Amino acid sequence: MVDEEIYWQDVLDDIRSGRTGALKCPFCQLQTLAVSKRERVTQVACQNKSCRHFIEVGFGEQAEEDMLHDAKPIQVGGKP
Repeated sequence: MVDEEIYWQDVLDDIRSGRTGALKCPFCQLQTLAVSKRERVTQVACQNKSCRHFIEVGFGEQAEEDMLHDAKPIQVGGKP
């Protein structure tokens, strides 16, 4: 899981900085990432059917404030 987290780091940094448009998937390099938020969990998922990599991260109890700090990966995955 740690290896895949490294690939997502630039994307997570962009999201923390408020740049959520035109995000490229770190695996297929297409601008097919969708970002969704559910309470304190943010999911970033590639919509490319041949890729489908994703990461879910928790930004802590106070999501907006904690986005300035490191995200804690909850789940990472994708097509094998």
